[in-house]
Amino acid sequence: MAESINPENWKDIFSDTLYIITDPNAVKVPVIETAITTAIKTPKVAEAAKEPTVATASPSIPKTPSIPSISIPSIPTPTIPVSPSLTTLKEQVIPAVTEATPAPLKPTGKYSNGILILMHASYTMTPAQQEMLGKIVKAAQLDYNDCGVLQVETPVVLKNIEELKPRIILSFGLPTDAFTPRLSKDLYTIQKHNSTVILLADSLAKLETTVALKGNLWNALKEMFGIK
Repeated sequence: MAESINPENWKDIFSDTLYIITDPNAVKVPVIETAITTAIKTPKVAEAAKEPTVATASPSIPKTPSIPSISIPSIPTPTIPVSPSLTTLKEQVIPAVTEATPAPLKPTGKYSNGILILMHASYTMTPAQQEMLGKIVKAAQLDYNDCGVLQVETPVVLKNIEELKPRIILSFGLPTDAFTPRLSKDLYTIQKHNSTVILLADSLAKLETTVALKGNLWNALKEMFGIK
């Protein structure tokens, strides 16, 4: 069977010009496609068998059994008795003492001239000292019987003394710090508390034995009563 001539293949063999004459009597051979392989389809390679999917079952973890709630009975807090305070104990043991109302001050004598003579409650005048005191008052142109004599405990509360409404206080043997409030001036110096004139002097026992102290008292009395 004659094969059809492809003019392109002759070019590589002959360099001269060739003239190809086609034979009209030639039997035509059907062209067999070179791509016979295309008619025979290559079977596709079967995909690799898929590995069977193994369903991994997650192991079921058993639940922790619940612990039943146990009711714990509440423990009562012990009551601790409160110790009574010291003040309460004192009130229980020692009965309350009602504060005694001080007895009203009552001077001896007529106390008609507003002259109040003060001495400590523990002091006791001798007859000689009482006579001397009478002379001192008389020198100030006063009558001893018209004066008031009051023996007091210390401290001497001036507020209580003022309830007697004295014009002048002559104090014997009581220092400045024996009074409440404390008096500011020394002995034999005239001073005033509110409306009351006050003169402090040594005790009658010292005045009795010391002439200089008598002189100090006399000078202060002259100033107080305006004696010349």
